[in-house]
Amino acid sequence: MEENSAVSGPLCVRGQQVPVIAFYSVQGGVGKSTLARRFAELLTIAPGRDGRRPNVLLIDLDVDTQGITYRLTQGTRLGTRTVHDVIAERNPANVQAIDVTTSVRLARGTPADRGRLYLIPSAPPDAARLFQTCSEIEPNELLALLRAMIENVANTYDISAVALDCPPGVDPYSAAAARLADVPLLIGRNEMATYENARRIPERFREFFDDFQPAKQRIIINQVTVTELYKPRAQQFGVLDFIPLVADVIHETEGLERAESYRMMLFEKYISDIMKQVLVGYAHLIPDDPAMLGPEWIKRIEKLEHCEDAPAVRRLRALSFARWAGLALLAAAIALIAARQILGLESGSLINLAVLAAIIGCAAIGAGWYATGSRQRVIAEAKDLAAGGPDRVFQMLRQGSAQRKSLDRLAKLADSSPSGQSDERNNPQ
Repeated sequence: MEENSAVSGPLCVRGQQVPVIAFYSVQGGVGKSTLARRFAELLTIAPGRDGRRPNVLLIDLDVDTQGITYRLTQGTRLGTRTVHDVIAERNPANVQAIDVTTSVRLARGTPADRGRLYLIPSAPPDAARLFQTCSEIEPNELLALLRAMIENVANTYDISAVALDCPPGVDPYSAAAARLADVPLLIGRNEMATYENARRIPERFREFFDDFQPAKQRIIINQVTVTELYKPRAQQFGVLDFIPLVADVIHETEGLERAESYRMMLFEKYISDIMKQVLVGYAHLIPDDPAMLGPEWIKRIEKLEHCEDAPAVRRLRALSFARWAGLALLAAAIALIAARQILGLESGSLINLAVLAAIIGCAAIGAGWYATGSRQRVIAEAKDLAAGGPDRVFQMLRQGSAQRKSLDRLAKLADSSPSGQSDERNNPQ
């Protein structure tokens, strides 16, 4: 099969290289489309060039299930050209993309904080001959059509990165996407079916394109629950990275008020770490940690630098003075007992009063010292988080339940600051 020179070389828009990332899988139900969508969405909050957030193109090549198309367009009837239309007509110039920025569901931020996200839908809901259309086209022609389609949209909308969501298994679309991509990502689960097929799929892609380079493929294992099983398999099969099942990392039983938000933050952080590994040379397309946290958490971190002003900390400070009152009561009790001895008084009520004062005094001393210790601990935790910044927040999320509960307490502390409550906007899936 001859190499098609029309698809050789990197995709460029206005003199800048634009990376293309393909997401495919051995089978369905492994979270491939979710990762492709979240990857594309996170690209929109990357720094970009010249202070402009990147515009990103997401293409749904899964013409059968049309999952991303349905979710991002809310199932409405499309009034635009789709991948299927372009391929059926063999006319890449007649291509359109939908601005779906308002459908982005990141854990934080607003459309004003992001670049634009554009979608080329897969196919009309009632489209016929979906597989016959692509199977009747010679592979290199299909590849050239996809490349031209992407180039046309990328130049029209000033696109900085492209994500391709492929159908599961191997078909002409997934093979063409993998051949076209700068980074072909195989998404799977921690099961032998994924690992055994990880080496076979590239060879099947070569049946379509004999110049496909299997070494370019990167493997991501999603929803890992047992890392002890994952680690030896990852070493054996050369896995790039994994994403845990975040519901297993952060349990409902922890009683965190923001449990779902924390899960989303952690999930997106794992994807961001993968982006750092696959987008080598594209630092402007990798979200930084402050952007990952969003302005709400950055505001919290800033407030924690002055946590002494928070009402809870002020109450602890006030309560800490109880130890001095307790000492005074204890001294008074001792004085009463001493006076009784010196004056030779036989009053039982005086003894009772002294004992009561001593009990209250000891309780006040204990409460005061407890409040003092609690205040020092809270301030130390707050200062530690403020000094560590976003990195420390994500570190605490990945650690044990005690660390996440501490993070939750600190969030409440920051939100109660007199400088105004933090308005966290959570949009969990």
